[in-house]
Amino acid sequence: MALAWVAAGAIAVMSSGPLADNSFLTHLATGRLLQDQGLPSTNPFLFTGGDFPVPSWWFSGALALAEDVAGGAGIRVLVVVIGALLGVALVALARPERLDGSTRPSAVGVVVPVALVIVTLSPFTTPRPHLAGFLLLAAALVLWRDDRSAWWMVPVFATWVNVHGTWLYGLGVLTLLTLCVSLERRRFVRVAPVAAAVLGVALGGVLYPERFRLVGLPFEQFGDERAREAISAYQEWAPAGWGHPLTWAVVLLGAAAVVTLVRSRRWPSVAAAVVLVALGLSAGRLLPVAAISLLSWSAAAFADVGPGLGSRRIAVPVRAAGAALLAVAVVAALRGPAYDLDRYPVEAVDWLDARGLVAQSDLRVVSHVDVGNYLVWRYGTDANAFADDRPSVDAMLDHRSLDQARPDWPEVLARLAPDVVVLREDKPLVPLLDATGQWPRAATIDGFAVYCAPAVRDRCA
Repeated sequence: MALAWVAAGAIAVMSSGPLADNSFLTHLATGRLLQDQGLPSTNPFLFTGGDFPVPSWWFSGALALAEDVAGGAGIRVLVVVIGALLGVALVALARPERLDGSTRPSAVGVVVPVALVIVTLSPFTTPRPHLAGFLLLAAALVLWRDDRSAWWMVPVFATWVNVHGTWLYGLGVLTLLTLCVSLERRRFVRVAPVAAAVLGVALGGVLYPERFRLVGLPFEQFGDERAREAISAYQEWAPAGWGHPLTWAVVLLGAAAVVTLVRSRRWPSVAAAVVLVALGLSAGRLLPVAAISLLSWSAAAFADVGPGLGSRRIAVPVRAAGAALLAVAVVAALRGPAYDLDRYPVEAVDWLDARGLVAQSDLRVVSHVDVGNYLVWRYGTDANAFADDRPSVDAMLDHRSLDQARPDWPEVLARLAPDVVVLREDKPLVPLLDATGQWPRAATIDGFAVYCAPAVRDRCA
C-alpha cells in the first residue's frame, strides 16, 4: 500500500534526530556492559546498588552492537529502521475489520486514524525500547486481526518480553479482544493466538538468564506498595491531562471506534474501546498503547469516506513521497553530530573530572536522574552515581525527596553522605542548599550548580 511508505517515512524522520534522550544513555551503557561482562545481578553503575533486572536487555544489546558497527550514526539508523517498520505496521492495522470479513480501506480511513496515532507517538520516537514495543504491539494486533497462524505469536512475544515491558499490555489487549469477539459470536474464537502469546511469554521468560525474572517483574513491582510509590514518581506515569493534545488524539480515536462498534451493535467491543481509552488516559506513556490498540476500529469509522486506494495514478507519487522521506531520515541519521548533549552538565563534569571528583569509587556524587544517566553513559561501571534510569526502590524514593525538595530532604541528604552534589539551577533544592550555609556553592557551570562537602572542598577551589 502506497500510504505505508508515507507513514514509514514520517515516523522515520521523527526518529532520526540526534541522540539526546536520557533513558537511552542508560540503555546504551547497559548494552556495553552486557558485551563486556555479561548480565549483572546488581546495579554496578550506582553506589546505591540494588537489584538490577534488565527488562530491555535485547534492545540494550542491539544499541551496543549498532554502536560497534557505525558509532552513534549506527544507533540512529537502527532507530530509523524501527520507526519505519512501525509506520508500515500501522497502515496494515488501519485496514478496518468488518463482521463479514470483508475490507474496503479508503484513503481517508487510513490517513486520519494513522495520523492521529502518529501524533500520539511523536514524543516517543526516541532510541528507547518502547519504540520497538510499539512495533511488536502493532504486529501482534495485525496477526490477530487477520487471523494469521497463531504460531507467529510465539516469536513475537518471546522477543517482546526481552525487549520492553509493554508485552504485558499487549497480552492484555489480545485477551480483551478475544473475549469481546467470542461474546459477540457466542462461541470461543481466536483463542489460539492468545494461547500462543502466553507460550511466547513463557519462552521469553526462559531466555532471560534469571529464569522468569522478567515475566514476574511487573507483578513484583505492582504488588509492592513502596515499588508502586517509586514508579509513581516517574513523570511519564502521570496522566497527560486534558490540556495535552495527545490526550485528545486518543479520545478522538476512541470516539471513532465507539461510533463504528455501536453501528455494528458490537456491545462488548464498545466496552473494550472505553477501557482502552481509559488505559491511555491513566498514564502519559500508555497513550500510544491505547492509540495503536484502537486503530483498526477507528479506521472502520472512515472506511466508506472518500475514494479507495486502488488508483495507480495516485499511488505512484504517494509512494515516491514516502521513499523521499525515508531517504531524508537515513541521510539525517548519518550526517552531523550523533549526540546532542546540551541538556547535560558536560562542562561541569569536565570540571569535576579535572579535580578527581567524579567517577571515583571513594567519592559519592548525588544528582538528579538525567545527570546520573549521563554519568553512567560517560563512565560506565566507574560512574558510582546516585540514581540512573533503573534505580532501586529506595534510591528512587530518595531521589524524589531531593528532586522535589520534600520536607525530609535534609535527612535523605545526610543519609546519602555525598561528597559532591550536581543540580540544574532550576531545581527547587538549589536555593535551599544555598540558604543552609553548610553547602557553599563551589561553582556554577553552564546552568548547573556544583556543591562540595567539607572533606573535598579544598579540591573544589
